[in-house]
Amino acid sequence: MNALVLDLTSDMHFITLQYDGQSYKFLFKEEQIVKRNNWDKKIETLRETVPDFEFSKLDRMAYAAGPGSYTGARLAYTFLQTLELILEKEFYAFSNLSALNFNCPKKIPVIKGNKNDFFYRHEGKDFYCENAKNIPKGQYIGLKKDQLALGSLEEVESTAIPLNILNMLLKEDNHQLSSNYPNYIKELSYHKSQ
Repeated sequence: MNALVLDLTSDMHFITLQYDGQSYKFLFKEEQIVKRNNWDKKIETLRETVPDFEFSKLDRMAYAAGPGSYTGARLAYTFLQTLELILEKEFYAFSNLSALNFNCPKKIPVIKGNKNDFFYRHEGKDFYCENAKNIPKGQYIGLKKDQLALGSLEEVESTAIPLNILNMLLKEDNHQLSSNYPNYIKELSYHKSQ
């Protein structure tokens, strides 16, 4: 199965790809937003690196829908929606929190937002709060870049999100979101905790 995953929800953009039995990981790190959002460079990199790469040969496509940079999520959504219309192939959206939760379902995944917001997943639902003290007690998993001050925290690299989404996408029961829209539209029904 050929599958493509986009994660544009952080300053570094990631593309993971399963193609003709090979796995590929791409990192695009640009300081300038204009360069970071350059699709020509991303597509050129795929075509130069992956033998015989064609979007038409993809069986599945997905993206990280957030929480994270919602501008990035919208860019990924728009790109995949365009491919869906051209290729007549469906794409899927995944919660970044469920992706963090994929290999350690008993831990509480936590992502720090830009404005001192904290997003977390607890008992299968995604929430946000404005104070880390409101996150339920337990064992946590978070991104190294967030530097969370939580006890019993496993820190992972940001690449864990697109890699886990690729693994989720390849499974039949993959826990994609009920809608393909980015999470800023409240598809995850974030609930503000007191």
